Amino acid sequence: MLKIVETEQPDKYTMVISIIYGDEEIASGKVYLADEQEAKIFRQKLKKKVKEGDPYSVKITFKSEELARKHMEETRRIVSEKYSQVDAKHIFLLVERNGRLEKVSG
Repeated sequence: MLKIVETEQPDKYTMVISIIYGDEEIASGKVYLADEQEAKIFRQKLKKKVKEGDPYSVKITFKSEELARKHMEETRRIVSEKYSQVDAKHIFLLVERNGRLEKVSG
């Protein structure tokens, strides 16, 4: 069973999270929160009900390719549940390959 732990909030518009499986951290990530200007753009151009401080994007980086493949779907599900206002296409699951962050495919 995976769980999300919000570890810190380094600034007003970013939250740092960890994805925990059992006692082990398998991934870490950031939740991006809308500032006043972004919220205005969401409302006007995209017709979405977003206000300042609402989450709009999540980036998760897995510790390894193996963990990413094994927990990808459940991670996507729990992130969608916890941050339900984030559109599914703005949940990015990443893994480091050859020194670069790349989307997890599976």
